[in-house]
Amino acid sequence: MSPSYFAYWGKARPTAPENAGWHLLPFHCLDVAASGVAYLRASPHVCRLFQDRLGLSESHLLAWMAFWLSIHDLGKFATAFQGQRPDIVRHLQGREVTTAYWIRHDSLGMAYWREALIQQVEREQWFGPETDGLMFGLMCWARAVTGHHGQPPDESVVSLGPHFHRMLDEPAAAAFARQMKDKFLSEIDFSQGCFANPKLFLRESQLLSWWVAGVAVLADWVGSNQDHFAYLSQPTPLDDYWTDALIKAEQAMSETGVLPVHVKNALGFDQLFPEIATPSPLQAWAADQQLDTGPQIHLLEDVTGAGKTEAAMMLTHRLMSEGVADGFYVGLPTMATANAMYGRLSGFYMRLFDGLASMALANGQRDLVAAFAESVLQPGTAEADNAQQDETATARCTAWLADHNKRALLAPAGVGTIDQALMAALQGKHQSLRLLGLFRKVLVVDEVHACDPYMQGVLERLLECHAQTGGSAVLLSATLPQVMKQSLLDAFAKGAGCEAPAVVASGYPLVTSWAANQPRLLHENMVATRPDVSRTVEVRYLSDVREVVDGIKAALAQGQCVCWMRNTVIDALDAHAMFAEHMPADKLTLFHARFTLSDRLDTEQLILERFGKTSTPDQRCGRLVIATQVAEQSLDADWDLVVTDLAPMDRLIQRAGRLQRHRRDAKGRRLADATQADGRGMPTLWVLGPPWHVEPDAAWFKSAFPKSSKVYRHHGQLWLTAKQLQVGHFSMPADARRLIEGVFGTHADVPAGLQAVADRVEGEEVSEASLAQQNAIKLRMGYERGAVDWWADAKTPSRIGELSVNVLLARWRDGRLTPWADHEDMRHAWAYSTVRVPQRLIAATADLDDPAEQTELERVKESLPDKGKWSVLLPMKALGPCFEGVALAQQGKRQVKRHWAYDPQFGLKVAG
Repeated sequence: MSPSYFAYWGKARPTAPENAGWHLLPFHCLDVAASGVAYLRASPHVCRLFQDRLGLSESHLLAWMAFWLSIHDLGKFATAFQGQRPDIVRHLQGREVTTAYWIRHDSLGMAYWREALIQQVEREQWFGPETDGLMFGLMCWARAVTGHHGQPPDESVVSLGPHFHRMLDEPAAAAFARQMKDKFLSEIDFSQGCFANPKLFLRESQLLSWWVAGVAVLADWVGSNQDHFAYLSQPTPLDDYWTDALIKAEQAMSETGVLPVHVKNALGFDQLFPEIATPSPLQAWAADQQLDTGPQIHLLEDVTGAGKTEAAMMLTHRLMSEGVADGFYVGLPTMATANAMYGRLSGFYMRLFDGLASMALANGQRDLVAAFAESVLQPGTAEADNAQQDETATARCTAWLADHNKRALLAPAGVGTIDQALMAALQGKHQSLRLLGLFRKVLVVDEVHACDPYMQGVLERLLECHAQTGGSAVLLSATLPQVMKQSLLDAFAKGAGCEAPAVVASGYPLVTSWAANQPRLLHENMVATRPDVSRTVEVRYLSDVREVVDGIKAALAQGQCVCWMRNTVIDALDAHAMFAEHMPADKLTLFHARFTLSDRLDTEQLILERFGKTSTPDQRCGRLVIATQVAEQSLDADWDLVVTDLAPMDRLIQRAGRLQRHRRDAKGRRLADATQADGRGMPTLWVLGPPWHVEPDAAWFKSAFPKSSKVYRHHGQLWLTAKQLQVGHFSMPADARRLIEGVFGTHADVPAGLQAVADRVEGEEVSEASLAQQNAIKLRMGYERGAVDWWADAKTPSRIGELSVNVLLARWRDGRLTPWADHEDMRHAWAYSTVRVPQRLIAATADLDDPAEQTELERVKESLPDKGKWSVLLPMKALGPCFEGVALAQQGKRQVKRHWAYDPQFGLKVAG
């Protein structure tokens, strides 16, 4: 007779029992264990970390991991889980079941370990004579593998009775676990390594559990792929099945696109970036500086346009080619900046690897993004079994991977938003998978100064986690306050088990480097900057919007191109209206965040064509762009005149970087000789702000910019910025440190009238920094839920501020709802049809009055990757030149209908 554990199904399709539409549970468990072993074999540095921490040989470590992964689904032995398919239970066990399934199998598995199996483990001394002393550490491993749904199991289950059949399920689960123990643990000497010291074993288990949980999620997804692991419904010897599963797992894992890829030997700067004739001083430093061999962090500060990105990637290549890192992830502040970075790195990427590596990109040119994203971790054929209340591994994998931004973390080379990386350090679903995805990569964070106190706190915890397992980091900023720099260095050093020296140098441009192998040394190297980005910028401070409008009109009349950067979408729309009636439509462009990704990419490409490096005088002449903050970062565009609303100094420096960015002659032709003077005259930045007062009152900024006052809340910093602008000019890089420290430094004094506002905001910032520590994972506690409810994947707060939601625009076509953007792959079509909107404006999908349309709406929601749980579907009908639809807005405790209009030229706005 077959062992009792063969009477349980682990995976099922919606087919009749006679068609063998299920996969026996022991086989699925071994599929997952084999996938984990295949991953570790192909990821030697992850394997080495586990070996070193536990004191095991490679073969014993793989056996140890195989055991734990093989029991990840103990909760599926519960009748409550099995009863989701009573037809299969009837066929396998010959009994009828009606037990309700209301606690997920991952939590049931942990409950079974804790409430039942652990007693057998102690009694039979599975882990040697000192098994009872290891119990607290073993709990960490049980949590990590049963937490394969992407979050720690809920341990509030204290009674197995309502879920497990005591005489059937529990003995079957115990028999299988014992079989796995005999198969995988029999040759391990538990009197050696950290197993001989229960306290050390507990400490190492707590630390490793975060990455073990990531391996468990990945292995469960790969091991659930029917394209590689065909269903088997008949018992077969487990030894034979294991041998076959290892072969399948190796092939399956090799096709995931997440494994490390061999990097070419060190290349020179001219080989990596042949399009750059002469490297900048910072780039030359990155190419020539001697690097350490262990975890290290480099902070690069240089003016906008000095080539920090290429310098960072040169460092990244060298770290990878010297074996210090296995890949990289570039985190940008926004989706727009991530997209812009793609064009700069695609050529670099192709020259970087010897073998094929999947460069997953959050955004970018449509076809390439789709192709790269598709190459990372295919979920396989879905079970699509409506009888199962428990979301299948394939369904979880499919939904998670629908977002290219998430895939980017798993690829050997990825570009995306910093948010996805930050979520690796927050108590949210799939945190462990993100953390594993960043393992031993170079984490490159661009525009790091853009982090608010909450984001900085989370970034500090991420840097601590990253250094803990040998990762390195390169942080880029045009302007980084000293106190922020010290905090980031301290966090990284803490993760490496050290203490960073104090920051001393105040020069600029500056490279600050620290390595774990030489913890007492802090290298602070001043570098020169390129002559063509060293300049003086005149500043014209204005408080009359009519004067700004007249000045822009005069510049346009002279054939100049202009960009007016506003602080809010509504202000941008108002500015657009000031010019729309007086300019040809093709001469006026509106660029803000409230467009679908598809239309935003089109506008971005148009801006780069008309105002980028290769733009011609005819393309530039007399054109005006009204933009929000989306134009201030990582967009390689160049305007003859830049006008900006008053913003904090770091933002103004970024915006000034788009003013006469590329050297041109008087007519706007690009100059081949970078040393030749720009023919357009002195670059002048126009700043629209409140009337200047040496002693302002509390309403100084709010009364003039009521909408902006909510975006930039520290009005004392805005006044300090305006104060520095009264000089009428600044020089870069000479004045950079003075400008930043004068606003953000510890000795910057706010006037008395704004002190109350400053005190309130600074109090909020302290609270937000504290909240970051509260929300971040606690490495030393191990992978456990504790008293915290982990956030859903789409709700993890990587930033503090106004809550926002993904709105998916759809349009009616012949009675059917289709994505706004056209794409042959529906997942990509919905991704390109997405607009990010504050939740106070759009909170939920509105029901439709027409029953047929409502039925179609429900069908489409069900087809979405997230089933409409974390996004809002906004159906729209063509009404004249634009489209209109209805969504629910939140007003207090109730939701009300609000009408919206969308136009590719204006974006999404309230109708009427």
